[in-house]
Amino acid sequence: MKNLLFIAFAILAFFSCEKTIELDLGQTEDAVVIEGLVTDKPGKQFIRISKVVPFNGSGQAPAVSGATVAVDDDEGNSYTFVEQQAGYYTPQTDFTGLPGRTYTMHVQAEGITYTASGMMHTLPPFDSLSIRVDEEERADPDEEGRFYEVLVYIDEPQETEDYYLLKFYRNDSLLTDNGSWVYVSSDEFLGGDIDALPIPYYYAQSDVARVEIYAISREGYKYYTDLLNNVSNDGGMFSGYPANVRTNIEGGAIGYFQVSGLSAAELEIKQ
Repeated sequence: MKNLLFIAFAILAFFSCEKTIELDLGQTEDAVVIEGLVTDKPGKQFIRISKVVPFNGSGQAPAVSGATVAVDDDEGNSYTFVEQQAGYYTPQTDFTGLPGRTYTMHVQAEGITYTASGMMHTLPPFDSLSIRVDEEERADPDEEGRFYEVLVYIDEPQETEDYYLLKFYRNDSLLTDNGSWVYVSSDEFLGGDIDALPIPYYYAQSDVARVEIYAISREGYKYYTDLLNNVSNDGGMFSGYPANVRTNIEGGAIGYFQVSGLSAAELEIKQ
C-alpha cells in the first residue's frame, strides 16, 4: 500500500537504556470514555459514552446508559440529546453547528458531571475528486480488481494555521489500516493547492469512494496524534512508551469532544 501522505506522525524518542516496567493487571481503572461530535452538517451530531475495557477483557466496551446529555452554544441555544441505543445519544431536535461559534458539552453519568468545549473551525469545500489507474497495483494488486486511485483536489488556505482529520469510505464502510482509522495532518505539510493527491486506499469498478475532511483544533490534532501513536506502538525496542492521550474533557473522563466543520465528496468508480 502506498505511503499515507496525509499523516503527520509525532517523532518517537529513542531510549538507549533498558527499563523494566511492572504492570498490575489485576487493577483496572473503571474510566468513562466520551466521544462527541458536532459539525456544520445535519445528522452528524452525537455523543457516545462507554467504559474502558479491562486490560485482559474482550468484546465491546460497556455502554453507559441513562446519562443526561446536552450541548449549549455561546449564543444561549441549548440542545438536548436523547439515547437512541445503549450509550449512543443524538439531538432530540437536529441542529447544525455554525462557523466561529463555541459549543459546550454537558454530560451527567453515574453521578458525575463531565464538560468540554470547542469552537467550530471551517474548511474550503472539495474542488473535486477524480480517479486514475495505478499500473503497478494493477499488475500485482493486494485485493483482486482494486487498483483505482482516488485523487483529491482542494484549495487549502495558507494564511491560517489549520489542522485536519480525514476519513475514507468504500461503499459506506469506513476504511482502516490495521484497525486504525486515524489520519490527521497540519497544513504545514500541505501546499496551498492540493492537486491530484491520492488517498491511501484502492478501489474497484462500481465501488463508491467517499472522503470526509474535518477541520479540527490544535488540541484535537494533539489528541488524535497521541491516539495514533498508541495504536501504532508495536511494543518493539524503539517504539517508546505508550503516551497519555490528551483530552479536552473535564471531570475525569477520557476521549474527546470534537467540534468541526466538515467537507465531504464521493465518486463512483467508472472506467
